Amino acid sequence: MEKDVAAKRLEYRQVALRSFLPVWFRIQKNRQAFHDPAFLPLLEEARTNFLLYGFQDEIEPLEAFIRACEQGELAQANDALAVLVPLIRERIRKELEIF
Repeated sequence: MEKDVAAKRLEYRQVALRSFLPVWFRIQKNRQAFHDPAFLPLLEEARTNFLLYGFQDEIEPLEAFIRACEQGELAQANDALAVLVPLIRERIRKELEIF
């Protein structure tokens, strides 16, 4: 039973963490992604998943990124991404035990 709970937790965590990847890829393809109508739904999905299944140290930089986007503060958005992207990569690899 405990093993099943851990497997389910990992599954939801992976969904949450991976939900930011389309946001990141959109930004990489287009630096003006914030103005792309397809960007907002991706960001909303990532935010929902992080709020449901993320840890506080993951939620905070995501929320900082969103605030900076809303305020048009590109430098602050980039600062938040500089924290968030490596953190997500690290967590995905750690939770999948990829070292």
